[in-house]
Amino acid sequence: MRGYKEAKEAFVSGSTGGTVTRINAVCTTAATTYALWTVLAPRLALRTGSPSLRVPAIEFAILVVPLLLSLTALSAHPLALNLVLTTLVLITDRLDLPLASPPLSPKQSKRSAEPLPLGNRLFSQPFVTVYRAHMMLMTVICILAVDFKVFPREFAKAETWGTSLMDIGVGSFVFSLGLISALPLLRSTERTPFVSAVWQSAKKSAGVLALGLVRVIMVKGVEYPEHVSEYGVHWNFFFTMGLLPIFGAALQYLSPLVDFHLMALVISVVHQLALSRTALQDWTLNAERISFLSQNKEGIVSLPGYVAIFLFGIGTGLYVLPPDPYFYEALYLRPKSSDSPEVRRAIEEKRQKAWKPKPGKLANVLGSYAVLWWGAYLTLRYFGGHVSRRVANLPYVIWIAAFNTSFIFLYLLIHTWASSRPLARAAGAPAIFDAFNRNGLVVFLVANLLTGLVNVSIESMYASDSLAMIVLLLYCAGVVGAAWALRTKRLRM
Repeated sequence: MRGYKEAKEAFVSGSTGGTVTRINAVCTTAATTYALWTVLAPRLALRTGSPSLRVPAIEFAILVVPLLLSLTALSAHPLALNLVLTTLVLITDRLDLPLASPPLSPKQSKRSAEPLPLGNRLFSQPFVTVYRAHMMLMTVICILAVDFKVFPREFAKAETWGTSLMDIGVGSFVFSLGLISALPLLRSTERTPFVSAVWQSAKKSAGVLALGLVRVIMVKGVEYPEHVSEYGVHWNFFFTMGLLPIFGAALQYLSPLVDFHLMALVISVVHQLALSRTALQDWTLNAERISFLSQNKEGIVSLPGYVAIFLFGIGTGLYVLPPDPYFYEALYLRPKSSDSPEVRRAIEEKRQKAWKPKPGKLANVLGSYAVLWWGAYLTLRYFGGHVSRRVANLPYVIWIAAFNTSFIFLYLLIHTWASSRPLARAAGAPAIFDAFNRNGLVVFLVANLLTGLVNVSIESMYASDSLAMIVLLLYCAGVVGAAWALRTKRLRM
């Protein structure tokens, strides 16, 4: 058993990653499957609220199976796979098939003269739901697929330097967590006192931190193969996730005076200066693990980088979650006592207009940010900056921001295109994606438990490709099934 443990750790270690181009090509499969769903859903009567198992079964075939194949058996041919999926989208869109049920408007419902503040009102954007669920789904697939040979080694987390699919997955998970954390800021301009806000956030994070502790005990107890250089001997991703909302609660008091994107940039630049201008980076990568601090150096040192990614997510969420990308600014518009009636009327009109959906304006904002972040990333690379997920340095943070902003932009374009078609899809997202987002952390925990169960049941590293695909299909079905079974509940951690 110890020999297999050592062989398994060597199997998942030492990767140098792959190219950003191939990563983007593989991930594009998520977008093309979403496009395929938008044209098939109204023809197959895939109603989001339907309790029938037919709905998740069909959506599993459309949305999950092609994505699994793109990450494993067909990973060498991402362009061909996306060409096939795009061809299916165009052919299906042109087929003059009758709708299985009357179409509903795919566009957001407009709210007429709805006053601010918002109270407890939620914002829902179908393309954001799809983005978050796809990010979770790819993460879920990768955490088990990496244990099989059918999963390309270049997709595994890079040991120290390099870009890989799993590196983008970790950062995207944090970005998505930040994006949804923008909701409380959009609901009200009232702020809980600083100490109370931080304490409340800490209490909410206690469950996730406890999961991190449980994982440490279980991994050490059964001598489960682990990749120590990811976060350290005791540190794991649950600890990072648990701490991020606490930092977010503390830093949100700088808004709206300071933009979240600017906060993220400042933190990441300072972190990069500490890495490159001091001995911090050398210590993180090369120091012996002789104390508790040095044993968990990667998790501790990378934390500022993940905080920056989290803040990038919040900043993006403030644009993409409300109807108008500048809704957050409108929240703080208040007429002064000295303002004339005309000025007061103009301010009120601007606040009311913030309720009207503006997908075109949002596309311009997201597209501009995508160009900005990719330009910054290429500039950093040109001047010798190397990506390191291990220390979450500045090139890594900017890469994560560029990737996620670009794909949210792509999902928005698909949603807008689908909304304009003659057979328009009803407003909403795939039913299984709604289920994923309802209990995201619980689904992630289920995936981790199933991953552990598979690895203690079979020697996954030596499994044939055919056996690996069978196991991965069953595993994906199990995770989706768990999400579907829990879809009517809200489980908090």
